[in-house]
Amino acid sequence: FLNRGVTGDTDINIIDTAEFAIPGLDDEFRVIVSPWILTVLVTDRLARYYETVTKHNLKYRRYYHQFDY
Repeated sequence: FLNRGVTGDTDINIIDTAEFAIPGLDDEFRVIVSPWILTVLVTDRLARYYETVTKHNLKYRRYYHQFDY
């Protein structure tokens, strides 16, 4: 499912969604839905790294609904 490779100084991960089973999803729609699924996974993973680096829980909103606009 996940291949690792090295190009120059950059590590890369290749995710082949064709090897991932999505029950009940037709192949014609798989092309449309797969990028959405990958975007959610990558965005969530980056958010976890961001929380670790900044020591700020992203579920806590600092300014959201704090002021009248």
